[in-house]
Amino acid sequence: MADLPVSLGAMDAVPPALRYRIRDVLGLVPNGGPLEGVAAERLARLIDDGEPWLGADPALAEVGYWMLESKHAVELRRQGCVWLTMFPSVETVNKLSAIALDPATPQPVREQAIWSLGYRQARSLHPSTRWSSEAVQLADETLVKLADAAAQTGKGSSEELPLAMRHVQWEGASAIFARAPGLWGEAIECFATPALARVLLVCLEDIPPQHRLRAIRLVGAVLGDEAVPMFVARAGQAAIDEKLEMLFSIVSIAGEGKLGLLEDALQGMKFVDLLRQRAKWHLQNPRVMPTVRGLRVARSTAVMAPADRQAACAQAADDLGALTKFARHPEAYLYAMWGWMVRGAGDPARARELVAAHPESQRLVRDLYLEDLARRGRVKQLTAAAQTLQGADLGAMHLAIWGRPLAALELAATARLHTPELVFARALACYRAGRPDLTARILAEDMPPSEIVDDTALPPFPGPHEEWLIAHAPGTRPAIGALAAGQDAVIALAKGAPYDAEPDAATIEPIGAVVRRLGRGLPGSTVYLAGEFKYLDKGKISAAVEAAGARLVNGPFPGTDYYVHGDWCLVQTIAQLERQGSRRLRRGELPGVEGL
Repeated sequence: MADLPVSLGAMDAVPPALRYRIRDVLGLVPNGGPLEGVAAERLARLIDDGEPWLGADPALAEVGYWMLESKHAVELRRQGCVWLTMFPSVETVNKLSAIALDPATPQPVREQAIWSLGYRQARSLHPSTRWSSEAVQLADETLVKLADAAAQTGKGSSEELPLAMRHVQWEGASAIFARAPGLWGEAIECFATPALARVLLVCLEDIPPQHRLRAIRLVGAVLGDEAVPMFVARAGQAAIDEKLEMLFSIVSIAGEGKLGLLEDALQGMKFVDLLRQRAKWHLQNPRVMPTVRGLRVARSTAVMAPADRQAACAQAADDLGALTKFARHPEAYLYAMWGWMVRGAGDPARARELVAAHPESQRLVRDLYLEDLARRGRVKQLTAAAQTLQGADLGAMHLAIWGRPLAALELAATARLHTPELVFARALACYRAGRPDLTARILAEDMPPSEIVDDTALPPFPGPHEEWLIAHAPGTRPAIGALAAGQDAVIALAKGAPYDAEPDAATIEPIGAVVRRLGRGLPGSTVYLAGEFKYLDKGKISAAVEAAGARLVNGPFPGTDYYVHGDWCLVQTIAQLERQGSRRLRRGELPGVEGL
């Protein structure tokens, strides 16, 4: 590998496959030229896939600092700002602040730096990621400086600044907003001082209509009783959605004595039963503005102690979903915030509630949602969701665990990738379907490919990457640990089906598909000749493939049954083939050809 632009340490806190990808990407990224093509794609994928892991090694912040250098292309500098969201240290904040405050910074880089300075959400970041109080204060001061400059001109020059400011709890931000609340409508969400809330209450008409509901909720949450008289006075002249939000806030704060105001407003309206149910909820939960309370957690999870996050996310998920029983959220982003709180809570039942309220959120909480369906024995619904969400391997794994082996094998047959979860599903399902012989053969002959850790060869499963996960993060992918430990560990994860589960698939054909795969028959199959053939006779191999009744294909295409490894082949090509379920033809399997 070529000399890298950044000195990397051992990276022991990062899984081996990601260590390899970091070195690979840094070897591809141009030192001063434009970031495009393969280098741009691999960098973006590394950031996405590495988000849960890279923050464990603070030294990797140096990669982001290098990307920020002014000699680099705009897109590489922008990605450097994205990279540094995983490393919210004081040094990171200082470097991002310098970029955000420099008027010469290209706009895309500046916008991303602003967002990274405001981003206080843990989401899928490594659990150890946490903003220090000093870093938060420095970032807040920078954002307030930018906001102050925008307020002086009377117009916003940044699209990201108001959204970043939604995370800021410092009273300095409230002071800026109070000077021109109409300018900062988009930034007003869940944090405000009482002084700002009073300004918002008086100047509500100055705030653009699309932001007023957020302002009303925030005022009620911050001022409580103080807001009631003004809400009562304003409700009569407000638009219907704003009127209802004010009236519900009044009921929440002042209690049953103010229900008459709401009842008067409901006369002649549709869906009054749902609106009355919401009023009842507020009476049962006095002085709680659940959306505001939930957002305060969602906007600050990366500031919390890691041990406190799961419980806080669970409560925030409940808060963000509380009012959707009566009406949809008026702003779609609230469902995304709710989804991240569900993921932070790690609760399949809460994933079910989110999807029931907002089916479009299935993809965000896919893993938890599929687990919930399997736990409740919803076989048909799980099968449809797994295929729609490109999670057939995960769905099959959960069906196998929760006592529906034939349905698991049927779903597994539709999977596109040969993952550890897919192999685990087949192994456990075969055992539970009365074919332990197939389980033994799967674990001996059809294990998943390991992850690439160097350019020499693909190691057998479990490779260094999988062994690292087993040792350091066994809960992230339990299928890997079970496959590595053997049949007893696979069986140990099985659970009984719920009493009201839907019946299993009424066919044994899925078992036949496993038998055929393990049979490794050549007639009717497809074969790819992978790599360069200098010593092996490619023509002889091709003739032998055709004589055996198989068909040659010209590339490592999905669905290819087998491959022949040439004298040399890129490890990436072999990994691609094996992830797609292709199997290497072994010595003796191709008649007339020796030395495979």
